[in-house]
Amino acid sequence: MQRIELFLNIYKCKQFVASDLQKLKNDVSQAADKLHCTKEYLETDRKDVCLQFMEIMQKMRRNELLMLHLLEVGSHNATANGKTAQSDTPQSMPLKELQNDHPSKMHLTDYSKSPFAARSKAKDMHFYDFDADITEEDFETIPKYLKGRMQLSELVTFLQKEVIKCFEEKYTLMYKHRKAVTNQHDLTAWKNYNSMQANFPDYKFITQDDLSHKSGKALDKKSYSKLQMLRHLHILQEVRSEGTVYFLWTYSK
Repeated sequence: MQRIELFLNIYKCKQFVASDLQKLKNDVSQAADKLHCTKEYLETDRKDVCLQFMEIMQKMRRNELLMLHLLEVGSHNATANGKTAQSDTPQSMPLKELQNDHPSKMHLTDYSKSPFAARSKAKDMHFYDFDADITEEDFETIPKYLKGRMQLSELVTFLQKEVIKCFEEKYTLMYKHRKAVTNQHDLTAWKNYNSMQANFPDYKFITQDDLSHKSGKALDKKSYSKLQMLRHLHILQEVRSEGTVYFLWTYSK
């Protein structure tokens, strides 16, 4: 009887609290939507800040290398000028390469305007244009039938030591000034590379032959499978034209 009386008392109050309960329900729904939007905004903002930080660090590193190089060149030029003033038979002092424990690294556009591109002496160059990362999450997206028993470390090694190295060596030569290419073999390659670039003006590329020359042997089935994985990860794009297999660099962070 007490429960029945309690129910009747609550039922009598329904008309007074129904609208408040409905309003409370709507407020909860709106609050949940706003909380979700806030979370998405914060996540997007965090990613943008991280990207900006990485770009700033890359620019700072590039500027540091250029400043060190200019300081060294200025020092040698001052020494050469001093010797010229003291001697009736001046001798020109060749510019020295930037000496440090790490290979030079810069953007291709900066390299093409730097003193390195005007020198015939080969230098081990690295470029930010060919930076690429493969995370565990990326690797897990590759179909099982394609990667088989291959480990992430093996694919990363192939990317760094074979593919990226091939791109860097090719574009170190391609972006040299014409007068700096004195070796006949390099000159022939320089002309071929630059004529082929007209086929893909918006992309950097290597060919299957470039990779074969780099490794000293024809691409085997395992190497080609690794290239297909890099295609799956949108690092490379394969294009066939006039009997030549091209691999375009399509990676973007």
